[in-house]
Formats: sequence, structure tokens, C-alpha cells
Amino acid sequence: MEKRREKDSKDSLEQEILELVRLKLYQRMRGLGPLLGALEFRTEAPKRAEEKGRFCTDGKIFYLDGKRLRAEFLEDSGRLCLELLHMLCHCLLGHPYQAWRVENRREWERECDRQAWRLVEKLWGALLPFRKEAERLLEEGREEEAAALLFVDSHDGWGRRDDRQAAWWQGQGERLLKNGTPKGKRKAGAHAGYRERRLVPAAGERGDYREILKGFSSWRENVRVSQEEFQYSWYVYGLQLYGNLPLLEPLEYSEDRKISDLVIAIDTSGSCEKELVQVFLEETRGILLQEQLFFRRFCLHILQCDNRIQKDDCIRSREEFEDYLENLTIRGGGGTDFRPVFQRIEELRRGGELGGLRGILYFTDGCGRYPEEEPDYQVWFVMLQGHFDVIDMPGWIHRLVLEEKRRT
Repeated sequence: MEKRREKDSKDSLEQEILELVRLKLYQRMRGLGPLLGALEFRTEAPKRAEEKGRFCTDGKIFYLDGKRLRAEFLEDSGRLCLELLHMLCHCLLGHPYQAWRVENRREWERECDRQAWRLVEKLWGALLPFRKEAERLLEEGREEEAAALLFVDSHDGWGRRDDRQAAWWQGQGERLLKNGTPKGKRKAGAHAGYRERRLVPAAGERGDYREILKGFSSWRENVRVSQEEFQYSWYVYGLQLYGNLPLLEPLEYSEDRKISDLVIAIDTSGSCEKELVQVFLEETRGILLQEQLFFRRFCLHILQCDNRIQKDDCIRSREEFEDYLENLTIRGGGGTDFRPVFQRIEELRRGGELGGLRGILYFTDGCGRYPEEEPDYQVWFVMLQGHFDVIDMPGWIHRLVLEEKRRT
């Protein structure tokens, strides 16, 4: 009886998570409303699914493994939304109804996954850093690593020919592409026919962006929930019994090495270009989130400065980072003075913030007035190849030179 009640509680929680994910998708793209309402979702895996814990669909029913649903929701609800949208895009592109005539299923399915992610980006209105990273890994022949990023759903249910259902999905796709862009907005570079701008380490220059960011990490006790041992039944029972008081088990702790405090400074003098600043922040965010370099609780200050501090935004969650990038505004346009950034950091430290700061990133061209004394943390100037000056740069400043790549 007790096991039955626990199962019912888990089922209830899984349904609640599913509703939250669907609501988040709907809030992002209102055009998804009729589609999400017409589909059937089950928090279980079909008997034919060979890979335990995978999500899958046959075009009619979406099967979402409950255990994985709970785990991913706690880890990253945003990624969970993208995975569900990825499955929807498979259907919008007609993949489940084309598989019956394909001989080399493995290669074809891999290409289907890439097509689905490209459609996800178009609908979501933003570039997905993990997809670009996966494409790079595939080009290098590192298929297993790429698979962990790209191949998130099982295709076991594909292969049934159903022209009527395929036509229904095609009609849904046409309406969605017409009306389904997020909140009527698109991020810079996300519209049809855009030219993608990327920043990569320049040829002949030393420095790996990922390793630099990892170098800012430190050991700290990290709170985490054990997916295997956490009893959701007590959580749900508490909500049902007391209204808003869940009964929680003791949290687990572990020693992890991640980033707790970080400062990103942006030179917003007259030479600043907003789109390049956004590309730089997108690349940085992609690495930080993909590599899971932040602790659950972190402090990220993004300082905009020309010859004085124009803006200081404090970000403490992934959601706040996403919102910052979506609504990015650049303030400045005057001369360049680097000293106010270092002075502001010292003010924050005296006020009790940035106690774990190990390094800062400064996106600039290097032309400006420098502090006379070296700080007790690493300073990395991130500069574009052919657009920087190091004549007066102190020796304690590290340089990361990036090259702008454009791809249609």
C-alpha cells in the first residue's frame, strides 16, 4: 500500500513537472498552444524502447521517462524544454513517417537530429551553444561526445507510414513557423538568412577559452539532491497536507570545483559594437553552462565601462543570465579608462561580495588607462585579432586574442 502511494505521488509530481515545462514552452512561443493541447504525453517509456531513460515519440504519443524527467527538471529546466521542442521538431519535419523507406537508419537518424536542432533554434529564436560545440566534435570525429549533446531521444517508434498524420504535422509546422516566434522577438543574428558571427581563438595565439574559465574555479561545499534517494512522496505529501510546506529529507553535500564569483567587464567606449559584445557573452555563457562551471549559487557581475562605470548587473542564476542577454542594452560611448572596473571590484569586495573571485574577463581593444598596481586575481583581456593595442599594457595582464568568423 505504501509503495502504491509513493508511486502515485511520483506520478503526480511528474505530471506537475510536465505541465510546468509545457507552460514554459507556451510562454516562450504562443503559437505552440494549440499543438501542445492536441498531443498526448505519458510519463513512461513504451515497451519497445530499447534504451532505458530515453524520451521517444511515434508521432502520436510522447513518452517521457519519469525518472529522467525529474532529474533533468532539477538540473536544468531550460534544457528540458529544448529537448521536448526537439522531439516536436522531429514530427514537424516528418521524420517518424519517413523512416520506413530508409535503409541506412543510423546515419539518416543522426542527420535528422541535426535538422531538428536547427529548427529548434529557428523557433526558439536563439543560437544553442551546445549544438555548435557538438558540430565541432563531429567534425573532429568525436562522435560519442557529440552524441551526449545532440542525440537526446530514441527513435524506436519511427517507421510507421501514416500519410494523414504526416500531413497534419506539416500543417502545424507551417502555422508555427508563421506565428510561433518567441514573444514576437528575435535575438541579434537569429532571423532568417542571418550571417552567424562566432569568436574563436586566433591562429598562432596561445590560450584556450575553456581552460581559462576553468582556471577561475575553486573548491567549495556544494548542496545537491541525490536523484536516487530523494523521496518525492514526502515532498508531495507535505504540499498536500500543509498546503505550502513540503517535507524534505536532509540535503547532501559534496566538494566540487566550480566558479562561485566572476566579473565580466565590457569596454563600452566609442569603438564598442553591440553585436560583437552579444556574441562574446553568448560564447561565454555557452561554455559556463555547458561545462557546468557555476555553483548553484553564484555571483556574476557584468560591468559596462568606458571612462566610468555605466552599468553594473549582478546575475545569480541561469535564468537571469538568459534574461540579461535577451534584453542586452549597451551604455557608454566615451573614452576608455580601465581603472573604474578595478575600483568597483574592490568596493564590492569590501562590501562582502566576490569573496571567491579568482579572475576577471575584460572584453576590450586594450587602448586605455591602466591601474598602477597588479590585483590579487587573474586579469584576462579578451581582444579581437587586428583590433587591439598592447603597447602600454602591463605585463600582469593575460591576453586572449579571438578571431571573428562569419558563416551564412
